[in-house]
Amino acid sequence: MSHCAMPACSNAATGIFCPDHYFRLPASQAHWLVRWQLKMLRCEDADTKQHMREQLHGYTQEAIRTLQSAEAISQAASASSARRTDAAGASQARA
Repeated sequence: MSHCAMPACSNAATGIFCPDHYFRLPASQAHWLVRWQLKMLRCEDADTKQHMREQLHGYTQEAIRTLQSAEAISQAASASSARRTDAAGASQARA
C-alpha cells in the first residue's frame, strides 16, 4: 500500500490520498482525481498512459495546494479566534 500524497502525511493511501485528506478536498476535485486515475489505469497505449500519468501528477499537485491553502486558512481563523477570546478576557478583567 502506498502513502498519502500530502507532504508530511505518513498515513496509508487507498488511492492518491489517505481518507482524511481525500474527504477534505472539494467533492468535485476528489471525484475528478479518482476518475482520472481509473481512466489512466485502464489505458492500454503506453504513450497515452504516460501522458495521463503526467497530467495526474499535475492534478495531484493542484489538490495538495488546495489542501494546504484550506489548512492555512483554518489555522489563521483559529489563531484569530484565540486572539479575540484573549482580548475579550483581558477587557473583562479590567472592568
